[in-house]
Amino acid sequence: MQISITQPHKEYEGTTAQHISYLITTQTELKTFPKSECQVRRRFQEFVWLYNTLVDEYPASMVPPLPGKHRMEYFKGDRFGEEFVEKRKDSLERFLQRVARHPTLQKSVCLRNFLTAEKLSTTAPKGEGALENLGEVLINAFTKVQKHDERFLEIKESVEKFSENLHTIERLHQKILKKQMELEPDYAALETEIKALSQLETRIAEPLLKFASAIEKQAEVTKEMIGSEEAGFLSQIHEYISYCTNVKGVMKLREQKQIDFEELSVLLDQQKSEREKLVNHGRTSGISSFLKGKYDEIKGVDQEKARQQKLEKVEAKVKELEREVDSSGDLASRFSEEVLKEFAIFQTSKTIDLKDSFHNYCNSQMDYYKSGISIWEEIIPILEGIQPQ
Repeated sequence: MQISITQPHKEYEGTTAQHISYLITTQTELKTFPKSECQVRRRFQEFVWLYNTLVDEYPASMVPPLPGKHRMEYFKGDRFGEEFVEKRKDSLERFLQRVARHPTLQKSVCLRNFLTAEKLSTTAPKGEGALENLGEVLINAFTKVQKHDERFLEIKESVEKFSENLHTIERLHQKILKKQMELEPDYAALETEIKALSQLETRIAEPLLKFASAIEKQAEVTKEMIGSEEAGFLSQIHEYISYCTNVKGVMKLREQKQIDFEELSVLLDQQKSEREKLVNHGRTSGISSFLKGKYDEIKGVDQEKARQQKLEKVEAKVKELEREVDSSGDLASRFSEEVLKEFAIFQTSKTIDLKDSFHNYCNSQMDYYKSGISIWEEIIPILEGIQPQ
């Protein structure tokens, strides 16, 4: 499946319903699609619906992040401005491409509807949404997994280190961009001074003006490089920081499934222990057991009948818990296996995206320095040609 986003267009301009729509073109060989090429227009809120629906319907999947979903820095500036719209368009395209690469998500009904339906119904998805999961999260907030699986400990450590590295790259790159942005007013000031000098030194005014022009060109290619890297390289770093957040969320949900299984297993063991005591006629040592027996005799309670009734209740509870433990264990096991598959998909996606991202970053740097070399190689002979008098 190949997906591209083009032609952002401002709809209902000047009204409270004003928004940007994007033309989405999909080319696919999947038989579930009505035709091999489809085109639709979608607004950002419909992308939000797609993301939320995928998260809801595929809780074990590490759904790629939606741009601006986790990092509020994305929303700085005019959201209808050309620069912002272009940046969002590129990020939304990468989001859809990542979903399209996912072997499970690419076959989802909601994605097919999003890419093909003329009118999209964006009603809230049913099932375990954020509010439904909140209770489970709070219940297990102070509970930890007792039996750790080394595979998931390694995954957790790997994601943590990857996230830390991304944050380090982000901080360093922002420092570099800040230094480069600080050059812009210096270039402008130098250009102004050289032009002023050309008015005083009329004999060499022409080469000085060409020198000022070279400075202006250098400032322009620097600005273009900064814009390109902010929109491309830095945006993808931000997206993968958010992607790591999604991965950690799925890992946390897996832990909750494991905790449910372990706690049910503990309850089952307790009920089995109680059943064992009752089967052995409740013969337990201790003053409390002796006093209870005497108290029941005084009240005329048939201890054997009471024991049998209690045994029946405990037996029913044991059978119920056995079913729950089997079901919970099966769910935790299947969920864990799905998470392992999902992490492998995440690793593949990460390799593809970061390879392209660093490749584009290198090309951006090379183009920048090639342009700079060309600018200064052109002006140097002119400056060297000035003859002193």
